[in-house]
Amino acid sequence: MPKLDRSAFIAQINTLENAMSIQGKTYHNLSVAGSKVYFTRQGKSRSESIDVNELYELYLKVDSPTNKEVRDYISGRVQSPAVSIINALSKKGAKNSSKPISAPQLRIKRQINKEQPKKDETRFFQAFSQVVGETFLLSKSMGKPISASDAFLVDDFRNYNFPEEVGQSFEGFLKKLNSSFNFSGKSIAHHIDGLLVNHPILGTRIVEFDEEQHFTPSLALALREQGKVVKLDFVDIYEKTLNDLTYLNQQVLRKNRIKHWFSSYPAYHNDFLTALENENVSGYIKPKENGFPFIGGRIAQRAYYDCLRNAAHLSPLNKGFQPILRFPKKAFEDECTMAFSNIKTETLVELTKVLIEKSY
Repeated sequence: MPKLDRSAFIAQINTLENAMSIQGKTYHNLSVAGSKVYFTRQGKSRSESIDVNELYELYLKVDSPTNKEVRDYISGRVQSPAVSIINALSKKGAKNSSKPISAPQLRIKRQINKEQPKKDETRFFQAFSQVVGETFLLSKSMGKPISASDAFLVDDFRNYNFPEEVGQSFEGFLKKLNSSFNFSGKSIAHHIDGLLVNHPILGTRIVEFDEEQHFTPSLALALREQGKVVKLDFVDIYEKTLNDLTYLNQQVLRKNRIKHWFSSYPAYHNDFLTALENENVSGYIKPKENGFPFIGGRIAQRAYYDCLRNAAHLSPLNKGFQPILRFPKKAFEDECTMAFSNIKTETLVELTKVLIEKSY
């Protein structure tokens, strides 16, 4: 059977649901991003990767590779998954041999995958990695999740050793958010969207891509208070979005599964909570015993966690960190006057550059 060219090879990997070893172990969540093929081992949650150039060379030179042969081509302890992926491609090719896929069809498939991945967050970080360089970026969307060893981020602000005025700010707005202050102290670093590490220009920073569910009256209150003591470079663009009543009703509430419609923007957090009393308690507004045990607690918790990320660089436990980079999904949509999913990747790259230069 003729070999696929490199583009078709990558496209075929992206169509695989999983790959199984001869021992019966499954490798799933297969995807190609940049120069890596990402996968997750059966029973594991952390992604691993294989160099796509090494895997393609193996594919070209060895028809039915064994783990021993693979050592000459694949670096790292990923020989078995490499064999499994090659074998899965061979099986898929055999099934399709009666109806060969032409090169033009494969190119179209690849373009669609590139322009319309499953999540907007993934699309953003693919574009962002082109701006800053994939080498310097950790992101769960890119198959490189962040752990407690990468950044100190826990759910209790009292554990950060913040400057006194920063700690007092947290106490102030948490009271207004009706918090019980009953935090566990557990790490929430794995929830960080992205992390730049030792970038030659931008340094080490948390990077967040904020979708509709973040822009609630709870966040508006928290940012107002935090902005009095913490410099928030993104505050102007966020305040504009947080004051947009139409966006609140049509996008933010809908994303949080809330049916209420406000005739004016709620002035206080408690006004917002009152509107939730007749709502079905979905996971978006459920109480959170870990600090916010009331209906709407999940929303208040999200605002609080956003503020922890905003101030993380001020903790001596994150030595060398620079202020956070935040990118609101709505800013891209407003600039292009279309849904984020319809914006071309090259446009996202250019707009990301503009937002960095404008805000940071």
